[in-house]
Amino acid sequence: MALTGSHANQLAEAGPPQAADPSVSGPSASGLRVLVEGPFTWLDVEDPSGPALEELARRFGWHELAVEDCRNHPQLAKLDPFGDHVFLIANSIRFDSGTGKLHLRELDFFMGETYLVTVHDGPSVTVEAVAASLPEGRITTPALALHALLDSILDRFMPTLDEIGDTIERIESEILDDLHPTSLRKMFRLRRNLVAFRRAASAQRELLNTLSRRDTRFVPADLVIYFRDVYDHVVRTMELIESYRDLLTGALDIYLTRAASRTNDTVKALTLIATIILPLTLITGWYGMNVAGLPFAEDPQGIWYITAGMVVFTLALLSYFRWKRWL
Repeated sequence: MALTGSHANQLAEAGPPQAADPSVSGPSASGLRVLVEGPFTWLDVEDPSGPALEELARRFGWHELAVEDCRNHPQLAKLDPFGDHVFLIANSIRFDSGTGKLHLRELDFFMGETYLVTVHDGPSVTVEAVAASLPEGRITTPALALHALLDSILDRFMPTLDEIGDTIERIESEILDDLHPTSLRKMFRLRRNLVAFRRAASAQRELLNTLSRRDTRFVPADLVIYFRDVYDHVVRTMELIESYRDLLTGALDIYLTRAASRTNDTVKALTLIATIILPLTLITGWYGMNVAGLPFAEDPQGIWYITAGMVVFTLALLSYFRWKRWL
């Protein structure tokens, strides 16, 4: 069922959802906006828990499971065909280099022959950017608008990965300068982020693969090449993710190697100290038995002879250690 401009007005008059004028930048009170009217209609719902989504689902005949998916965030990308329309989920990803957290946002689509409905929780940078940059008269089908939205989402993947790559380089520099426990925590956090990123990218690859194979009739043959281009972006993204995972594994190996080397140096120093102190402790313990007949025990100058002997013995041990390159 198509929602034309007159249908949008009927929807506004019929119930709680109020379709806003396309020129209005902010959402209406119901969270429903009309972004495109003409060859097709693009509606945007900014509050999936509000009445607008329920009203649209009732009028278009959307499946209740698809509507429920819009409200259960976040979910990975997928495509569900439902006869006269398809339901899609895409994920935008943002990396906060300050906190080291990866933020995954969900953007949902209902696409029919002559309409596209986007659903998201709160403002969407992707929707705003695409709606503001739509060439006048060039986006004539829902599939073209869908491609523009997916392309905008995927275009942010590479800059996000670049931020992650820069963070990995900073951690490598920190490890080479000095070892900090915070570096290890950052590496494990990045490792989890890359796993989550790969999972999201893999789901989007399957989604775009389905669209580029025309497994749904809502993608015209002349648009397949455009979806294949976006699919190639996802493939390159996953290859870069694997490269960064290898870099992070290498950085973790460097950290563990340096930590083991530092531990070995500490153990070696303690061993050398114990090796020097042990014979000195033996000598002092021997003379501490307070028995007669010990060398220099009755000599008034005996303490100095014994002390000098201990100093000479210590210097001899240190010279031997240096000769063996243990110091």
